[in-house]
Amino acid sequence: MYAAGVVEAKGSPEEFLGTALASDVHPGVVFRLERVLGTGATATAFFATRTSAQGDSPAVVKIILPRVVMQGGDTASMVVRKEAVALGRLNERVPPTPFVVRFLDSGMVALPSRLRGYTLPWLAIEYVHGGVEGTTLDERVRFSLQRTGYAFDRKRALRALSHICDGLAEVHDVGVIHRDLTPNNVLCCGFGDAELFKLSDFGIARPTGMEATFGAQVLGTPGYIAPEQGFQVEGGPTPVSDLFSVAGIAYYVLTGETYFSSRNPVEALMLARAPERRSLAEAAALCTELRKDPEALRGIDQALAQATHVDPASRPQSARALALSLLPWLDRGDSVRPSERHVSSVVRSSPPAEASGPNWVVRHPPGDDMAVLSVGWDADGHCLGATSAGLRFWDGTEWHPVPTPELPVSDRIRFVRRIEPGRWLLGTAGATLAEYSRGGVTRILRGPDPQVVFSAASGHLGDLAVVIGERAGSPPLLCALSGGRWLKPLPVAQMSTVMSLARIDDTHWLIAGRGMDGRGLAALYSPLMWEVEPLVVPESRALVACCGSVERELGVAVGSHGVVVRVERRQVQSEQIETQPSLAATDVDVLDRTWAGAAGALWVSVRRGTDWTRVWSDASWQAPFISIHADVGCVVAMTADGGILECRTLAAAPALASIPSHV
Repeated sequence: MYAAGVVEAKGSPEEFLGTALASDVHPGVVFRLERVLGTGATATAFFATRTSAQGDSPAVVKIILPRVVMQGGDTASMVVRKEAVALGRLNERVPPTPFVVRFLDSGMVALPSRLRGYTLPWLAIEYVHGGVEGTTLDERVRFSLQRTGYAFDRKRALRALSHICDGLAEVHDVGVIHRDLTPNNVLCCGFGDAELFKLSDFGIARPTGMEATFGAQVLGTPGYIAPEQGFQVEGGPTPVSDLFSVAGIAYYVLTGETYFSSRNPVEALMLARAPERRSLAEAAALCTELRKDPEALRGIDQALAQATHVDPASRPQSARALALSLLPWLDRGDSVRPSERHVSSVVRSSPPAEASGPNWVVRHPPGDDMAVLSVGWDADGHCLGATSAGLRFWDGTEWHPVPTPELPVSDRIRFVRRIEPGRWLLGTAGATLAEYSRGGVTRILRGPDPQVVFSAASGHLGDLAVVIGERAGSPPLLCALSGGRWLKPLPVAQMSTVMSLARIDDTHWLIAGRGMDGRGLAALYSPLMWEVEPLVVPESRALVACCGSVERELGVAVGSHGVVVRVERRQVQSEQIETQPSLAATDVDVLDRTWAGAAGALWVSVRRGTDWTRVWSDASWQAPFISIHADVGCVVAMTADGGILECRTLAAAPALASIPSHV
């Protein structure tokens, strides 16, 4: 697990900058330390670039502090080894869980002889880019409080807590207790239904049965650690100790206040041992939707009280059991959209002009033997892809083959679309849809006509979804599902092909392709009304890619001759990039910047689809970009031959004076 090669470096954090940590575990891989992110109780965290023959990628390298090594000796190395073991076990399955930060590497770095030749353990994990709302759960809750006056709404809290419980279940399944779960140790990226929450900071995690700790020191964060951990009860913490912490996090994301509010750590532990518990209704920043649901308030209060019972045996005995007692009270039929106040707080939070000065890096060079047909991105920049070589998973550093024994036609997957983090919808020949996750295929749904090939989809199968169907000798079909049931398919007689579609509001989809006259055509499709409304668009050979934002009732279609069609709240605006490139990919980020890609070039518009600027170009990239994932702080674009380009310095999160930097 550790690199055998030792690199000489100096002692203070700044003097490590520029140091290259070479891995013997992965030959040719080097981590170059670029800036200090911060220093915690046991380690300094650095932003680093991981360089290999496959490309560059961002990473976080944590180096144990010299004083910890000098005081703890072998225990310091044990801490890093435990975190490496804990995270490394979770990488063994493909795809890995998206709800825990991904382990990359570990090793040793030597200090100069003036410190008697001590070597410091280091560990590299994935870099989570955060975004305009912050990188930690604590920052995102504070952002919401400052911008809206409320903590998380119930749907957003449901998403956060379900990810935390899923991640914790995975951690416990490999025999590890986290022991320091707090809002600062949950990292975040993405927005809306793409928002992703990841467990991090396993620095004091303990594999079950391993007794190595920092002597008799109490480890954990007051207000979140269980009484048996804080008071060092015989037997110490167990997996249910982590559930105590999750309950504290749940109260915080719903209220913006700590569950055990105290003036010092001892008082916090005494409150945890007392039978009384705070109610959600006491908090001023509880969202109004939840405050109006007294039954849900009582249910959540009871679930949190049970999860923080002083007797570990009286708590839920697994993360999954805690989820079953808590999450249904948050999932009570509200809209799947983010709340309007959440959307408004983010859209108005940062001026679009901050997109200047991007820093592009090649994550993976173009020229792979396989052809990429379609990919479904998670907010962390990882994706599942349908390729000519079968299903593949991109983990941020390399492609991995994905087993699909349950699929009847696994070698003919036509598209992949993300449903939610770690879950995708696959479309294949034989009119077959399959829901896929790291546990395998969870659902197969077949259309009424087995001669149809499904080539793209948009929407939610349990709500309203539309699938593009192709059948030899027939017009393209728009196949809609409502509540999981097929509606009557609509042949699009005016189009020779439908190449892409995107949902733009509750009942409408933007579709793009080529008309029967050989010209590009875009239209609005209403599956419930069973009608297609063609739009007036500029001259082009075809419109080939769409993206949509239901939150803003927005859709964008792009195609040949640099044509861009933007539909916002049913108002149509057309634009043409001056050089008239053959655009094949597009996306819109939360700050309303529109991105478009063609062979060897990427463009951005920061003013609602006007004033296009070419932000990257390289004539050696000859295959077109076929997919763009745009988020604030991270834009990733992929070509048809597997090239992956990333920009990760598009705009800084707005300064929030009350939010300290976090390691």
